[in-house]
Amino acid sequence: MESTQTKRKKLDRRQIRTKRRIREALMTLAVEKPAEKITIKELAELADIDRKTFYLHYGSIGEVLTEMQRELLEKLENVISGYDLFQPDFDALALFRDINGIILESSDFYRRMFIMDRYSFFFDKLKETLKTYLLDKYASQLENTSISPIKLDLYLEYVSTGTMAIYVHWLKHPEYDLDQVAQAASEIAYGGGRMVLESILLTGREQAPASEE
Repeated sequence: MESTQTKRKKLDRRQIRTKRRIREALMTLAVEKPAEKITIKELAELADIDRKTFYLHYGSIGEVLTEMQRELLEKLENVISGYDLFQPDFDALALFRDINGIILESSDFYRRMFIMDRYSFFFDKLKETLKTYLLDKYASQLENTSISPIKLDLYLEYVSTGTMAIYVHWLKHPEYDLDQVAQAASEIAYGGGRMVLESILLTGREQAPASEE
């Protein structure tokens, strides 16, 4: 007689397989049409499950997409956090390759999510992830400056948007040599961004009021 733990493991494996089929079906359909036009019926048919089984795992198509988006962003955030974007020895090519590896390991779906206008929210989410990372990373240093929140927000918007725009442009033009793209990204986004942050830190410290003794 099977133990409760064995039965639970089998159930977990079945749930994982079912969710994988649902997600694979959504990836296929999302390439063909906007997510809002995909029905539970056609997704279930493609995944070879019934509607009841779908609702055991997800409440809507949007919920599946949100889960996939969250997992992608978590992976990308882990990759980005492993690099110090403003160090002189920062390797832009390695970062680009790591990001691309994450996208391609989940099929062509994620690559399309970045280059298709109807899924532009993926770009926005990733850009915000990068922007938040930069803000958190340099928060302690920025506390000692007089830089205004508005000016800081604009600077970080420039760095994060420029970085992602270069990457997405490369996805739209796969004929571009990745080494040259990475070099351009380093010089334009990171080189400029590094000078901006250094300027903020230097100017902010100079303008910050001296503490009373």
